Amino acid sequence: MGSDYFWAVVRLLICLPLVVGLIYLVLRYGLPRQLLGVRPGRHIRVIEQVPLGPKTVVSLLRVGSKFYLVGHGEKAVAILEELEGDFPEEASPASAGFDKALAARIRDLVRRR
Repeated sequence: MGSDYFWAVVRLLICLPLVVGLIYLVLRYGLPRQLLGVRPGRHIRVIEQVPLGPKTVVSLLRVGSKFYLVGHGEKAVAILEELEGDFPEEASPASAGFDKALAARIRDLVRRR
């Protein structure tokens, strides 16, 4: 009887990590991408998101060489501004030039409205 418990524990210690590992691999690399059609973003990148309220967010998106300032809430999405060609060539989301240029465009947008 003691031997049966020993072998049950041995089987559990061997099989449980295998099952958990297989579940991880399927969820990480197989199932979600195939079922949902999700691919890593190659063309659209979310640069930054700022919450304005409990269910309202402003996002800066990069689509190719264009940037879009997009406001979205629970039931609506609106492109607030298209920022194409207004940034210097060297300005990227990680550079100070980009931050300054974006801040200036947002100030202009706020003044116009």
